Amino acid sequence: MSFKAIITGLVLLISFASCSKSKEQKPGPAATIEGVWTGKFSVLSDPYNGQFSFRFKAGGILERLDANGTKIGDGTWEFYNDNKSITGKYSVIGGSSFAIIANFDKANSKLTGTWGTGTSDYNGGYWYMNKVQ
Repeated sequence: MSFKAIITGLVLLISFASCSKSKEQKPGPAATIEGVWTGKFSVLSDPYNGQFSFRFKAGGILERLDANGTKIGDGTWEFYNDNKSITGKYSVIGGSSFAIIANFDKANSKLTGTWGTGTSDYNGGYWYMNKVQ
C-alpha cells in the first residue's frame, strides 16, 4: 500500500469520526423547591415520629405548617452549595426559633437534613420531607 493511500484513508477516517452525531440527553423538567413539603422529624437519634411541613416561597420566604396545612411559623430560606442544599431559620407562634439545613434531591423531590434550636442547625435531630405540591 502506498503512503498516499494510507494518508487518504486516515483523512477519511478522521472526517467520518468527527462528523458523528452525539446523542445529547435533554434535561427533564427542573424540580423546584418552591411549594409545600411534608415529612417527619426525629429528636436527636430517636425514630422519626413528629410531623414536619414547610411551604417554601419565592424570595426566600419560609412558612412552618402544622399537619392541617395551617401556618404556625415564619422564617427565611436560601440555597447554597450550587443549589444542592438549603439552609433556613424560622420562629413558631409562641416565640421559639429553629434552624434547618438539608440536602435538596431534585431528581426525587426530597429534602433530608438536620434541625436545631436557636441558630444551631444540628443540635435538635434529623428530618426529611417530600414535595406534595
